[in-house]
Amino acid sequence: MRAHWFYYLVKVSSWIGLKLFFGGVKIYGAHNIPRDGALLFTPNHQGAFMDAVLVGTFNKVPVSFLTRSDVFNKWSMPFLKALNMMPIYRIRDGIASLSQNDAVFDTCFRMLSEKRAILIFPEGNHGIEYYLRPLSKGTARLALDARAQVDPNTKIYIVPTGVNYFSHYRPLSKVLIKFGEPIALEDYMAQYKEHKQKGYNLLKQDLAEAMKKTLILAEEGEDYVQKRDWIFQPKHEHLSFDELKAMAEGDHFEPREPMKKGPVRKVLITMLSIFNLPPMLALSKIIRGIKDQVFYISIKYMVGSFLHILWWSFLFAMGVIWIGWEAGLLFAFTAIMVAMARQSLIKF
Repeated sequence: MRAHWFYYLVKVSSWIGLKLFFGGVKIYGAHNIPRDGALLFTPNHQGAFMDAVLVGTFNKVPVSFLTRSDVFNKWSMPFLKALNMMPIYRIRDGIASLSQNDAVFDTCFRMLSEKRAILIFPEGNHGIEYYLRPLSKGTARLALDARAQVDPNTKIYIVPTGVNYFSHYRPLSKVLIKFGEPIALEDYMAQYKEHKQKGYNLLKQDLAEAMKKTLILAEEGEDYVQKRDWIFQPKHEHLSFDELKAMAEGDHFEPREPMKKGPVRKVLITMLSIFNLPPMLALSKIIRGIKDQVFYISIKYMVGSFLHILWWSFLFAMGVIWIGWEAGLLFAFTAIMVAMARQSLIKF
């Protein structure tokens, strides 16, 4: 299935941009994604828009996204539709608006009958913590109602997906995406036909357990905070998903040593900041106006990337005008390298 050209443009540019922004994106379990049917990707929701961008970008098939309805307006609608996004209505949007979900679900049923891929966040909301929050019934309802209406010869799978950030705030912090073993919906149809609600609940329960296997630190226990701070630190970014998962499931953890920033490092960070001061100040002001911390990583990537590219383009243009194209390239390249060096100093 082909998507809008704008979708592919964003996907290719994001493939490059995300790898640079995160200092590496590691994919696990891609072999678990079936190729013989329709797909429902169900990632956890820790990073606002970034979660969908990551799963869509690092996926071979075009993905459509069920997105909160309040981001759709007359200005954003053309772009969001070109990116395969569809509005989903929540109780907070008004009881009357929930009836519009029936039309959205009908569209999803048609797409699944065409063996397309859809992403939906089963938690129903977002949160900054690493553990899985309780799932809503919406994903199970969509999946099983679709299975009941779509041609039985068309296979439909749920692909549990985990997005594991080493940091929700800082660029150059690695992110690991884990695709779990697919859930075949046919296994739930007997229970669904006997009692729909019991079918929904059974699938929801199994989906929660499957999603926990894709998350490094999936549950909130009494040692959660200590394990979180110990596991998700820069010195552990070289470890594999399985190694990190074993750390989370074990009883051993160590206090995280505070990051030491001596006077020399502080001076270097300050000096390096001068080269990209305008976009940094603009981004800092925007971030201060964001109350929900879940949006920080998304805003830093989307808005921050735009502001820095604009600034580097300005430096290039000034170099060309004042001296020549060689100087323009030198100015822009120096600013980019300085930005990377500054972030590395902050990270480590």
